[in-house]
Amino acid sequence: MERQEARQRRIPMPPPADLPLHGDAEAEAPFLRPKHRTRIVKRARRGLAGRALLALRASVLLLLVASALKAGYSRAMASERLKVAHVDVQGGHFLSEGEVRELLGPAVGENILSLDIDALKGRLRASPWVADATVRRSLPDTLQVEIRERVPLALAEADGLYLMDEEGTLIDLYGPRTAGFDLPIVRGLAGSTGDARRDRAQRAGALLSDLGELESEVSEVRVEDSGDLRVVLRGKGEVLKLGAPPYRKRFESFLGLRGELAERAPGAEYFDLRFRDRIYAKQPAAATPVAAAKAPAHTASAPPVQGR
Repeated sequence: MERQEARQRRIPMPPPADLPLHGDAEAEAPFLRPKHRTRIVKRARRGLAGRALLALRASVLLLLVASALKAGYSRAMASERLKVAHVDVQGGHFLSEGEVRELLGPAVGENILSLDIDALKGRLRASPWVADATVRRSLPDTLQVEIRERVPLALAEADGLYLMDEEGTLIDLYGPRTAGFDLPIVRGLAGSTGDARRDRAQRAGALLSDLGELESEVSEVRVEDSGDLRVVLRGKGEVLKLGAPPYRKRFESFLGLRGELAERAPGAEYFDLRFRDRIYAKQPAAATPVAAAKAPAHTASAPPVQGR
């Protein structure tokens, strides 16, 4: 009986593993030859007719694009909105806006895109009043003009009386329009032409520019054949002889000692400031020479003054 019961007892066994018999069909070993081969389709080479067809299509496309651009350009050039109607002028003091418009010529009314900007700047710079100029387009119909004018610094006596700037440029004839300028007169240009006259004018312009606001003390500047400058002061009319630049320091020294020098060298034909720390007084031939002092010219005390 016991034996039968033992036989009837069953020992539990784990379920059998579900092992794949054929493997994963999608994953194949890298070293095995794949079952499905990838076919490589070779493109057939285009013949002469195919290449010609492609070139024809490209040419037609380019022609269409060019025609569209040309049509757009023609419409833009004919547009009334792009015609110059306004000129905005900045930097002008002596030249009026009307004079600037006249210098620009027929730009007003022309298509703003077709204007030659460099040519317009050249027309403006051709005016003796204009030292430099810039011109810019401001779409749709405005030209922006900025000019830098020449500033009159003196009246130059040449074949006439001209306004002159610090660079020695003769700007315009002195007349009713410019009669309001109270400027020193530059002499010594008459009789010279070309580079010689330009060099003389530049010497005088450099002197007046270096003096700055002290230019108001000057009545006349004469450029001598030697290149020296002879300056006549306003007021008592003292004559100063100057050589090479810089000028301002020597000029200031003289102005600081002006009264004392007039007492020590009354009736002097001129005062020579060409020498460092020395002021020589040129006395008339019949006058007694002035004794020399020993103070430097740039101090507040009297400089050495020697008669000549």
